[in-house]
Amino acid sequence: MAAQTYAAFGLLWRSAIELPFAAPQGAAMRRHPDVTVRFGETPARLAGAAGGTPHCWEAQPGQALLRVPGIARYFATPAEVVVEPRGGSEDDVLTFLIGPVLTALLQLRGMTVLRAAAIEAGAGAVLLLGDSGTGKSVLARALVARGHGLLADHGTALTPATGSRGPIVQPAYPRLRLWADSLPKDSRGPQTRAGLAKYWCEAERFATAPRPVDAVFWMKSYNRTEFDFERLPGSRAFWALWAHTFRKRLLDALGQRQAHYLAALELAHRPFFRLRRPDHPLRVDELADRVVEQLRGINVRAADSAPAARPQLARHRHGTAAQPRRRETDRRATAGPGMFWLASYPKSGSTWLRAVLTNYLQDGDEGASINALVGTWGLYRRGNFDELIGLDSADLRADEVAHHLPRFRELLADTLSRRRRDGGDGAWLRSPHFAKTHEAFQGLSGGARFSPVGTVGAVYLLRNPLDVAVSYAHHLQWPIDRTLQRMANPAADEVSGVLGIRGLLPNPLRTWSEHVASWLDQKILPTCVLRYEDLLADPHAGFGRIVRFAGVHWDADRLARAIDHAAFSRLRAQEAEQGFDERQQTAPSFFRAGVAGAWRNTLTRSQVEACVGAHGPTMARLGYLREAEVFLGTSAGGAGAGAGNAAPPAA
Repeated sequence: MAAQTYAAFGLLWRSAIELPFAAPQGAAMRRHPDVTVRFGETPARLAGAAGGTPHCWEAQPGQALLRVPGIARYFATPAEVVVEPRGGSEDDVLTFLIGPVLTALLQLRGMTVLRAAAIEAGAGAVLLLGDSGTGKSVLARALVARGHGLLADHGTALTPATGSRGPIVQPAYPRLRLWADSLPKDSRGPQTRAGLAKYWCEAERFATAPRPVDAVFWMKSYNRTEFDFERLPGSRAFWALWAHTFRKRLLDALGQRQAHYLAALELAHRPFFRLRRPDHPLRVDELADRVVEQLRGINVRAADSAPAARPQLARHRHGTAAQPRRRETDRRATAGPGMFWLASYPKSGSTWLRAVLTNYLQDGDEGASINALVGTWGLYRRGNFDELIGLDSADLRADEVAHHLPRFRELLADTLSRRRRDGGDGAWLRSPHFAKTHEAFQGLSGGARFSPVGTVGAVYLLRNPLDVAVSYAHHLQWPIDRTLQRMANPAADEVSGVLGIRGLLPNPLRTWSEHVASWLDQKILPTCVLRYEDLLADPHAGFGRIVRFAGVHWDADRLARAIDHAAFSRLRAQEAEQGFDERQQTAPSFFRAGVAGAWRNTLTRSQVEACVGAHGPTMARLGYLREAEVFLGTSAGGAGAGAGNAAPPAA
């Protein structure tokens, strides 16, 4: 196709690729383009590249090179992007062009790019800051419906300004990209990419003039039912802004870090609110009303122009809306600051394990907080992946995320180790980075999702699937029959989105049996295998094995104190007093009895038969089948037979 002219981010574009940008108006048409996008050959490497995000990016002042396997290569300078397709469709090539490549080009031109959506409010702008999956685009669309003009969706670009105006938001383009189940069918445009349930959506209103920032809302989700708005001081605001700056490694390679620091410092003096919303349901209309209410209390600049309206769009197809226990490996984990995975199927005792380890490492006079345990889910947040790999995980299919996962974990281990060395954490330098995971070791494709590089070992914690079913049903607040079906589903994934919003990386579970086999039969990581029931029977022996296997300094008295601090009664008391961040929002509590064999008084005969039918061979392998056979063979009705099945068990 012939090159077309577009306007976006305060720039005039001349592109051989159709872009979802607006058509330039008036005198802008006669300007020489600021940026040219063309097809051509790209360099294989950048000679003398200073760095970037090592897996996909190389960069140096004035140049950036992105490689997307199977899609395309992109070479960017401040005035040009050269695109070399490598097997990707038009939609694939466009997705990464207007994602990470566009971000890099704007950074090359000295703009600050934040992981934020932006709307106009009067003559100013309001930023909706947050990680992937927090609902920025959904909230922006709801605010547009209330009369605010859209300024930017996924990435907001700012240019510096003198005086009190502060950083200026440059209008992006009048479209959003939303997950299918957060967007009515009659509002959906084309899919952004084949195989990705994400669609283009036209904005009803678009603010075409640049706007200074008047306020920032930092969006987070949590397991409460109410909305929470807290105004933060400048110091906390600065670090939140810096954390949500795109591609900090790339900035270092481009020599742009100082300029972005200064922009974050200026923005930190604007009204800055932490906005926490319930995990589920999103309640987007109520959330938008609350944001509008907060804005009324802020001195936003009076409107100095006519109400925002839909601009003339360039002719573009994306803008048209469509209506027995495995013997422990001989290799012991190597002491040192590598990754040590705490692996298990959900509800198999990993939180108790993490509580003991946290108390052992801290060795305090009082129990460690249950909301500050080692191995947190933060390791699975998309933002970490996006920063280290250099691609937006929300634009990748599950198989593409899996392709990059081993390398991501290598980079993550290296990053954590560097931070620990730079911080001089003393005794922590000699301990590994404990990381919780509920992933199966292999995905459906059979490829390993974990790398031995940067990993010192793993512990795999097993539990009788009959007890898992009871505890998991309580956690999910599902009927037990539905939970058993999930445990027998090869496509089961631990991460489920809320209205299509996915803040965590895909986390495949597979069936309970497949999950167990994937860890017990892998030969890549040195692994210590333990049964939850054995930990309960002799916690000192079991946890002692784990501590020694992980290469952590061994002290029997210290372990005894840690086990005492992590007693279930104390964990329950902490949850009752301060709440637990990992509790499912709908569940009345996270910590229950912490016992083995509760299934005998809860499951019906048919439920036990269903579990044995799905997992019998694996249960036999681990020593769990015999007690189920005794239950089924000695009880005509069985303990608990005929019990109600319409609701999950009580806490």
